[in-house]
Amino acid sequence: MNNKESLTDVVSNLIGNLSESRVFDVNQRIEGCVSRWLFGLNKPIARRVESLFILVPYSDKLADITGKTRKGIKGLGQAQILFRGPTGIGKTDLEQSIALSIDAKASRIQGTPEMMPRHIIGGSRFVENLRGERRVIFEPGPLLSHLVLIDEANRIRQNTFSSVIEAMEERSLTPPNEYIDEADRSVRTLPFFPISGNYTDLESPRFFQVALTENPFGDEEGNYPNPQALLDRITLSIRIDRPSFDDEKKIRAKNVVGKTIEPVTNLIEILACGQYIYDKVKLSSKADDYLTLLIRNTNPPDSSKSDETVAGSSELIKFVEEHVRFGASPRVNFALEAVARVRAFFSGSNIIKPEHIKEVASEVISHRLRLMPGVEFSTSKESVFQKILELTEIPKWQ
Repeated sequence: MNNKESLTDVVSNLIGNLSESRVFDVNQRIEGCVSRWLFGLNKPIARRVESLFILVPYSDKLADITGKTRKGIKGLGQAQILFRGPTGIGKTDLEQSIALSIDAKASRIQGTPEMMPRHIIGGSRFVENLRGERRVIFEPGPLLSHLVLIDEANRIRQNTFSSVIEAMEERSLTPPNEYIDEADRSVRTLPFFPISGNYTDLESPRFFQVALTENPFGDEEGNYPNPQALLDRITLSIRIDRPSFDDEKKIRAKNVVGKTIEPVTNLIEILACGQYIYDKVKLSSKADDYLTLLIRNTNPPDSSKSDETVAGSSELIKFVEEHVRFGASPRVNFALEAVARVRAFFSGSNIIKPEHIKEVASEVISHRLRLMPGVEFSTSKESVFQKILELTEIPKWQ
């Protein structure tokens, strides 16, 4: 990218030269790289690589200060991920290999009950020049990266997660915002910090994706439940289970030591591929109806409104009333459409059909449900949603 060409221009030009086969090739190259370090995790790897191309609407503060690049207040940003599964299964290695394969700046945050916001977003410190003048500047924390892995997120206090929620919702932070320009060592100020690998450069690739892990077993559940506001901003959850016996036998030092991962693509190509899929794959009318119907059917009926939330059989209505305290919010319409769009594309379709919605629905919706008191001890969110999915009639595609 030369000095006269903006990032927007570079991405736009690349999109014009893309084809379906090239996007598929980028996807397969990343999968091949990641699989060098991991065994028996083909499905989670495929889901995680697909998530790089998912684009979800978000509130774009840059529109307020850089009209040259964006004119609206809604932009398209990356999906946010929740990993579920036992410890030692390869979640951290998966994220590290993804970052290496796409040449992204990555960071890891280990969740602890003692963690404070400054440990995640950074904090202020005094700097003194040769004349003895002192100023307060902002020193960025690990959240200001392209890929952020928050390990054992359910061990972090809810108030600490407020900064993470802001970043996931707006792709920016509002901490003390003075920074040192590395070029001339002068102190400069931004109205806020855009999230990216180079947060002081508004034209750097604005790729930001958070992946959280939690260990949902016994004492590993952590000290604090993940706040509902956070769960509602997670685009999809990916379940990683223990590999098969034969695959687990491959987990030997001789099979991984010395194996390196070199970048096979870059963030600009990833952004262009995501935009290409977004422009190419359209939502069918039947999938449009089914998408909203399925989301509304996760909420208990509201007797105060004539337009009932749950639209289905008496069995479905009774089941939701008995099992679900809070269902999916309207925000999920964005996420479910976005995930289904990418799944449809890599399934060889340029149209999102109801079958694509059904295929990804559990990954997008299950983790957002809040079950009735007592119900969570006898069943899981996934099981409850699967029953709702089963009782919600899917329109037939013609």
